Amino acid sequence: MKTTCQIRWSVALCAAVAVSACNMDLTDPNNPNESEAITTISGLKQVGVGLQATFSNGIVNPVYDDALVTDDIGAILQAFESYRNADAGLPVENSTGPSTEPWAAMYNTVQVADVLIDNVPNVALQPGTATGLLAAAKLYKAMAFGNLLNIYERIPLTVGLQNQTPSFATRSEAFAEVLKLLNQARQHITTTPPSTEFQNDVLAPGFDLANTIDAMLARYSLITGDLGGALAAAQRVNRSVLSELRFSASDPNPLWNMWYNSGNAYRMRPEDRFRTGAQPGDRRVAYWVSASTTNTASNPASPLDEFTKYSVREASFPIYLPDEILLIQAEVYARQGDSTQALTLVNQVRTPCASTLNEPVACLAALTAADVPTPQAMLDAILREREYELYLQGVHWSDLRRFGKRVKYNFMMISSAECGNNPNAPAELCLAVTAPNP
Repeated sequence: MKTTCQIRWSVALCAAVAVSACNMDLTDPNNPNESEAITTISGLKQVGVGLQATFSNGIVNPVYDDALVTDDIGAILQAFESYRNADAGLPVENSTGPSTEPWAAMYNTVQVADVLIDNVPNVALQPGTATGLLAAAKLYKAMAFGNLLNIYERIPLTVGLQNQTPSFATRSEAFAEVLKLLNQARQHITTTPPSTEFQNDVLAPGFDLANTIDAMLARYSLITGDLGGALAAAQRVNRSVLSELRFSASDPNPLWNMWYNSGNAYRMRPEDRFRTGAQPGDRRVAYWVSASTTNTASNPASPLDEFTKYSVREASFPIYLPDEILLIQAEVYARQGDSTQALTLVNQVRTPCASTLNEPVACLAALTAADVPTPQAMLDAILREREYELYLQGVHWSDLRRFGKRVKYNFMMISSAECGNNPNAPAELCLAVTAPNP
């Protein structure tokens, strides 16, 4: 993954896009200052590189929040108290990591995306480079908003140095903005396909822009209840393509970095209920986790296992998994009353025993109509497949709410920093602690 600190610019722009460790060497002709970053072709291309790195490095925060709340992972005794509280279902202060870190990380992405959205139209880029940059900016901004809406009940949509006291949108307004951004991103590249320059100089290896846009359209259309939109978008996704964030030894996966390279204060591990509760023979378990005898005493509430996929620093992070696309379609058909088609799609997820892609495969027997005799049983089967297929994808909390299941917390309180600095932050979202559900 190209790293954020390839971009070096002035203090003002560093603050605006929240890029850390900026090198203030403004005489380097290969690295733009503030004006060059937003008014030159090379500068905007580097902002595009930085956008992807900012999102990639911040993805750990919404993922671990989602996983702690849904009991996909647990916090060891040496972890920060706020992580242990979120794991145990105790009040979580909004000045601590589960409230502050996803907020900061995803709004960093939003602000970098806005630099591109505001400035690309003003620079004489190749048409396909401009559309590539705009599509990427709107996609990443939409994904950041989507991650925020998984964790917080309401969010502001317009932020930045020029708007430091934004109002908060309703959930319906915010999801409408997510879908608007995604549809605009798709329109950009449909009208003018991304240029070779964009593909070579900006887009990160392993990331598929067009398929990711459609996958996110399918994901968020489903969440908002637009079943037709979800189905149409899902059917456009090429499931033979894997779109992922790639990392290296020098630029490690942030999930590995947090869980294996940050000291005991941060460490979390998979709760063993994920492994022990799986259907016997489900090969997806070993793709994600492995049994451990050393972590049992680390968490008295629940024994913990080890990560498999994220136990190495170079592990990639899939933006979506191809079988999520099948499960989205299955859920649409199930909610429309077509259990036969839903069952066919669920079995397309369950039965494969191999894949040419780096993805989990279940290698389980097909379900029969007798296994899912009611519409609710069909939905429950889909939710279970999503749990094992999409482990640590940052969607489980949203899934539980959508399927009407009990959740440990409805949402986190918004960051205390936002509450302290923004008089428009709703008082009911600025309580000192996130209260668990009774």
